[in-house]
Amino acid sequence: MNRLIFPLIVLFVAVACGEKKPEKKEEQAPNVPIVKTDGLKIAYYYSDSLRTGFDYYKSQDERITAKGKNLEQILMNRQKAIIDMEQRFQNHIKNGTASGDELQKMENELLRKKEQFMQYQQQEGAKLEKETADVLTAISKKIEAAGKKYCEKYKIDLLLIHGSGGQINYINGQMDVTKSFIDFLNNEQEQLKKDMGE
Repeated sequence: MNRLIFPLIVLFVAVACGEKKPEKKEEQAPNVPIVKTDGLKIAYYYSDSLRTGFDYYKSQDERITAKGKNLEQILMNRQKAIIDMEQRFQNHIKNGTASGDELQKMENELLRKKEQFMQYQQQEGAKLEKETADVLTAISKKIEAAGKKYCEKYKIDLLLIHGSGGQINYINGQMDVTKSFIDFLNNEQEQLKKDMGE
């Protein structure tokens, strides 16, 4: 009988306390203004064209690419030195031209060089990756700021970015302002640097 009493007491307490159900909030419609399309000016530019047309973008891309190639060359040289060292070590073992202590020292040095190489590769690769991300962020901010100025200057209401893999499938070619926008970016480059605090 005691076995039945405890569950009944727990049930009685739970019902007596009553669980509060969360209040259901009413959904409110967003306040979206109605835009009249009469006279609405919409334009777009090809984002891929900025890589080759926007001078600042090109210079930063060339600088980062050169750094990447330089790092690649350094890594190749260091890796070759380790391979040569390993080959000498194997030759000493094969020809019996080194004592046990000498072989142990060579092996320790080889392991140290390999570890140093891995650390250097990771550190320098991470630095280059961060610098690349920072440069792309700076370029994006410049383009965004310039886009606003460009639209204000030419009374464009909506400036779209068109590119491969983007969300826009087709836009009438008459709305393409890519060349004009790139010219604007290049002409405003010094002012953009000042605006961005560079």
